[in-house]
Amino acid sequence: MIKDLDDTIKAALQTLAAPNSLLASADISFDQPDKAWRDLLHKLTVNCYLYDIRQNMAMRTNEPIVVRSADNMRATRVLPPARIDCAYCITAWSPAQTGAVFEEHRLLSQVLRLFLQYPMLPQAVLMGSLSTQLPPFPGIAASQEGVKNMPEFWNALDQKLKPSLNYIVTLAMLPEDIPADNAMGDVARKITVDADHLE
Repeated sequence: MIKDLDDTIKAALQTLAAPNSLLASADISFDQPDKAWRDLLHKLTVNCYLYDIRQNMAMRTNEPIVVRSADNMRATRVLPPARIDCAYCITAWSPAQTGAVFEEHRLLSQVLRLFLQYPMLPQAVLMGSLSTQLPPFPGIAASQEGVKNMPEFWNALDQKLKPSLNYIVTLAMLPEDIPADNAMGDVARKITVDADHLE
């Protein structure tokens, strides 16, 4: 599921970017942006580093959900999905010898604008298991809930302090598999009440 989220974010950045923008031609990476990665950089790149995964307790519910078969003739109840926050540290990287900082700032601005335009990930960019997952998929760009100690974070990666965008996407993860259609119970189509039970 997390790999599908990576693919979805990549698809969003590539397909929703403004034509002829820096973002439209930039590489998208999900590697840890440490010094070894930086030394191999050869093209303008957006790095989306997944640094935190945790359950969103504010969206927690105990109400089971009803799942129906493809023909709508069978149904079953399953445990409600857990809502999982996946937090990405998004940075822009330029290999340019001059003006690299300004190029990175322009690129990061374009990423921020795109995510502000699409606070919910559009259906068209949902990849893999996300395409059939329970919506919504809220995304929070520039969230205040981010890395608490940025200097320490970048020092751990053997990098200098760098501006970054904190982007959080909330997924729905079912704690159990949905039964196959033939394992579900029949749906009642008609209920008959005799005269003795009308009162």
